[in-house]
Amino acid sequence: RLDRFTEPALLVDIGTNGEIVLAYDGKMIATSVAAGPAFEGARIVNGMRGAHGAIEKILLDGDVQWNVIGNTKPAGICGTGLIDAAAGMLRAGILDPTGRILGSDEVPAGLSPALRARLIPHGDQVDFLLVSAAESANGQPLFLYQKDIRELQLANGAIRAGINILLKIAGLPPEALRHVLLAGAFGNFIRRSNAKRIGMLPAIPTKRIRFVGNTASFGAKRALLSSAEKDYAARLGREVRHIDLSLDPDFQAEFGSAMLLPETIQEDEE
Repeated sequence: RLDRFTEPALLVDIGTNGEIVLAYDGKMIATSVAAGPAFEGARIVNGMRGAHGAIEKILLDGDVQWNVIGNTKPAGICGTGLIDAAAGMLRAGILDPTGRILGSDEVPAGLSPALRARLIPHGDQVDFLLVSAAESANGQPLFLYQKDIRELQLANGAIRAGINILLKIAGLPPEALRHVLLAGAFGNFIRRSNAKRIGMLPAIPTKRIRFVGNTASFGAKRALLSSAEKDYAARLGREVRHIDLSLDPDFQAEFGSAMLLPETIQEDEE
């Protein structure tokens, strides 16, 4: 029922592909982006899907705290934990807007000794220790590597670039969005405040962002069970204007800009 919203609304289905629909002034425009597999743990050195043993939540509060699916020793990190870690590192000053993990001599003076000790030099870059060998499931330390941050930036930048281009076509600033709807098996588990902090979602009040479940599955079931719903879905498909980002001259510039992480945002409660 996105077509029935009376205020600007954005639907974002986050996964390997990101499907994005913007509804405004009685119109709908849509696009899709190749976000890549980082949110599902692929191409992340210690990445895994959201299964037993995956770190699904991370908090940096003087030191690293984490929740693990199955309440067991961590075996890896899934997409939600990856977003949490990057957002926490940005807030702590461990990660700069270019996505570089800073060395212990570059971070803010007030950074706790425990977090500073987790910055491990490796050649010409720095890795961030998430889990010590003694705490992990396989007896090996779990790091967040610089290349992991780069993979996250690619996925994050693709989604934000798609959102930015739809807003530009509609002539809307991000703050005009009154509703942001997060869909998808992955999208429904991210922390909204952390998705905003890394720039994936516009920095609007968190209360405007809500989870709507697996909308693709729900819509397919309605279309299968009701001829009226099937006809309704077919009509919407004809009315939505599809934007092919590969043909959009602004996409590369928007994608490049979206690869940068926000220096700061106005934060509010989750």
